Amino acid sequence: MAKFYKTKIKEYPDGSKVLTVYKNALCVDDSVDFESVSYSSSEEKTQEEKDLEKLRNLWKVRTKIKDYCLSNDFTYFWTLTFSEDRSDDGLCFKKLSKWLELMRKKYGRFNYIFIPERHKDGSIHFHGVTGGFGGAIVYSGVKHKGKKVFNCLDWIYGFTTLSRIRSKKKCANYISKYVTKDLDQGIVGKGKKKYWSSRGLRLPVVEYSSLDLSGGLEPDYENDICLIYNINSTEL
Repeated sequence: MAKFYKTKIKEYPDGSKVLTVYKNALCVDDSVDFESVSYSSSEEKTQEEKDLEKLRNLWKVRTKIKDYCLSNDFTYFWTLTFSEDRSDDGLCFKKLSKWLELMRKKYGRFNYIFIPERHKDGSIHFHGVTGGFGGAIVYSGVKHKGKKVFNCLDWIYGFTTLSRIRSKKKCANYISKYVTKDLDQGIVGKGKKKYWSSRGLRLPVVEYSSLDLSGGLEPDYENDICLIYNINSTEL
C-alpha cells in the first residue's frame, strides 16, 4: 500500500541519526522497493534519463557503503595490490573472492567491504575495511602522517598496506569516494556488483514520518529534492 511521507529517519547503533526531509512528499509503497523503480523500458529512456539513473544507482551504492561503515565495527583500512595479471580484471576479482573464502575458512567469520579501483596504468587494486580479521597483520616499521602502516602476510598476490581506523565517519566518507562512474562503465561493468562485502552486515534502522522533523535545524546538505540533517547522539 502506498503511503506519503515527509521525513526519512536513519538511526545508527551509536544513536546518531540522519534526517532526510523531502520538499515534496515521498511516496513509499510497502510492496515495492521504491528506490529500485525505474522506467518501464530502457528503449523509452532519453540519454538524460539514463545518465540520471546511473547517478542515482551510484549514489545508492555509495550511501549503502557509508551505512555499513557507520553500523558495523571495522578496525583496519586496507589497500590490496596485485603483482601479476594486474590488468586482467576478471582474474583479479576471482583472486580476491578466493582469498576472502580462504581467510574465512582459516580464521573464521569476519566483516569486510572491498571496492576495486583502476590505477592510471590500467591495473586493478582494491581498497577496503575489515573487522574481526584474525590473520597475520604485522607492523611494517613505517608511519604515514603519524599513523602506523601494517602489512598482511596472508595476502599472497601482491602488496598490502593497512592502517587502523580512528573515526567511523571519516572512514565511511573516505572509502565511499571510491564508488565512481568508472565502476559501472569500465571496471566491473553494467549490472555487476560494485563491491565485495561479507554477509550479515548491519544497516541503520529506517523509519518514515509524515511530519517535517527537522525542527528548524540548519541542513548539512540541500538539493532540489531534499534537505539532509546529520544529528549526533550528543545532540539528541
